[in-house]
Amino acid sequence: MIEIVVGVIGVGFVLLVLAAVWVNSNVANNQAKTADAQGELKARFGEGDYHTVLPGPRCVGIAWAQEDLILGDSVEEAISVPLAAIRSADIELDGVNVTNSKTVTTSNRGSQLAGGLVGGVLLGPVGLIVGGLSGSSTSKGKSVETRKIKSVKLVIRVADRAKPLRTFVFFDIGYGEGYDATSLIVAPAIEQADHFHALLQRVIEDRER
Repeated sequence: MIEIVVGVIGVGFVLLVLAAVWVNSNVANNQAKTADAQGELKARFGEGDYHTVLPGPRCVGIAWAQEDLILGDSVEEAISVPLAAIRSADIELDGVNVTNSKTVTTSNRGSQLAGGLVGGVLLGPVGLIVGGLSGSSTSKGKSVETRKIKSVKLVIRVADRAKPLRTFVFFDIGYGEGYDATSLIVAPAIEQADHFHALLQRVIEDRER
């Protein structure tokens, strides 16, 4: 029996090690792809602010020297849009409101104090403790609503009759109810969307002065 338990633990440990190696290898590969994509974007469009999202990698950026917005489902398919053609930029957060039940327990302090006094009279110090712990409590169900984010997009309106709207997707779960906005999965996407939204807003404001 002991040998079986030890064997199961050994197999589990090996599986954990293999999983850790796979995760580290996958992270390293993704970092390499991102670095390569950043280098290709700079080679094609010059220095700028660039961001890539796997798979693809899809890319968005601003080539400051050329004064262009860069967008593409891959680096090879990336196109440039003149910053002068941009009319507005908005962040679109798609999600659902999820309601969860939460139980809140409150203790009746008056009942605890009374129980402690009675216990103290009848049983002395021990009774004081027991009586104090014997107070009544009330449990109530409470509904807590949270916002689950399914996608984070930057929607850009440009002066182009053929294609007036350009959209870059920073995050899209594709299925399920989504994740909290503060989660490690969604928060970086929102941060990047805010970053490029702020840059484009500055471009528009500078042009309108």
